[in-house]
Amino acid sequence: MTPPHPESTEPPRDPTAPLEAILAVPDALADAPAIEFIPTETIPAALPRGTLSRQIWVLALPMLGEQVGNFTVGLVDTWLAGHLSKEATAAVGTAAYVGWFVGLALLLLSTGAAALVSRSCGAGDRPTANRALNQAFLIMLALGLGASVVAWLIAPWFATFLSQTEPARDLFVMYLRIDAFGYLALAVLTVVGTVLRASGDTRTPMAIMLLVNVVNVLAASSLVFGWFGPSSGVRGIAFGTLTARCVGGVLALILVLYGWRELRLAWHALRVDWDIIWRMLRIGLPGGGDAALMATSQLLFIWIIAHTASGAAATANYAAHMIAVRMEAITYLPAMAWMTAAATLVGQYLGARQPDKAARAAHVAVLQGALLTTGVAVAFFLLADPIFTTFSGDPAVRAVGVPAFRLLAFAQPFLCAGIIYIGALRGAGDTRYTMAISLIAGLCVRVPAAYLGGIVLGGGLIGAWCGMWADNLVRLLLALGRYLHGGWKRIKV
Repeated sequence: MTPPHPESTEPPRDPTAPLEAILAVPDALADAPAIEFIPTETIPAALPRGTLSRQIWVLALPMLGEQVGNFTVGLVDTWLAGHLSKEATAAVGTAAYVGWFVGLALLLLSTGAAALVSRSCGAGDRPTANRALNQAFLIMLALGLGASVVAWLIAPWFATFLSQTEPARDLFVMYLRIDAFGYLALAVLTVVGTVLRASGDTRTPMAIMLLVNVVNVLAASSLVFGWFGPSSGVRGIAFGTLTARCVGGVLALILVLYGWRELRLAWHALRVDWDIIWRMLRIGLPGGGDAALMATSQLLFIWIIAHTASGAAATANYAAHMIAVRMEAITYLPAMAWMTAAATLVGQYLGARQPDKAARAAHVAVLQGALLTTGVAVAFFLLADPIFTTFSGDPAVRAVGVPAFRLLAFAQPFLCAGIIYIGALRGAGDTRYTMAISLIAGLCVRVPAAYLGGIVLGGGLIGAWCGMWADNLVRLLLALGRYLHGGWKRIKV
């Protein structure tokens, strides 16, 4: 037997002693603190490497590029309409609002697919993510077709509800009915982009959307200015949007038919899979309710804006609001980009069973996004007059728009923070709570406050916007409270 180490003071163990005695902890170590072995946190394979802050930047920057492209399209459309007439500005702005509602509804209804895909990718379960893509594609095809039919049928009602002059109503109906033909392509583009972002790929949707936006700008400009024939006016702006959406839908369809990052649309997988559909709808239906509530509150808010005055003054208020909304889209650029990054990280880290890291993701994203939008707010305040001079040749529009827009600047960081926290909750699948936020902030705060300030008290555009500012603040407080509460961590997808 090998002798004990010469420096050891402990007698050698008797090989015939019981096993318990041999494995017993020496008395000298009995009172030593226990060593806790904590498994090292790992980054899900689909996410970028590096710190949490770096992951957010890597995911958000391509989405920011996509949002910049979308903003440019809206800006060009508003600029083109502004050089036609204030009725054209009102009509194009309102129809774009309706298109935004449709896109928002499709996006929020697809939150179930996004939550399931991000959780599955975080857990390394690619087959489930692929099943979610195929079933979400079926659902979105039906929704896109239905949205096209409904928009076509109710276009005259929308025009009567939201416009006070006959020229604006006629232009609105024409634009919306042309635009409605592209909602099916928009649905395809939305579901493919949503699934790819949830899987951690924000670059490919950006590339598609940038191409779509270039097509939109070129097509609309050529038709309005008559580069290849007579000018088409507002009709040309509508056909530019339709053409661009069809190009985007076809590209997205080709991408998933051939397969991308192990996500592929396959005919045999397009059979109805009720298990996956139910898992997505459990999250997506409240998201759809959220979209319906937001659309309702926005439509009522637009109606209030249209009735803050009468006749030409009402059209001026309305046109100023539409220009301001287009410009406020600058705030949505970082807000939507950092919201997407936060939602992706929250879903994937929950799938990887790292809830604490998921919780930190939204806070880091809010800090980065709010800093960026503070700079936007300063620019809004300082450049309000040049902005309205550029986008409208009507002195009445500039007179009401500039002071209201300067006040709007102060709400931008709060707007951005609320959007990111709400997006993070959606990424976790907590869509019932976000639907409640839309009910409270939209219908119970924005609409009554806007009506009181804009119509009852005669505050005009600024009075109505007081309701919008109150909505933004309440959304932020409710979303932050829920996020700090942590109930979203226990949502099952």
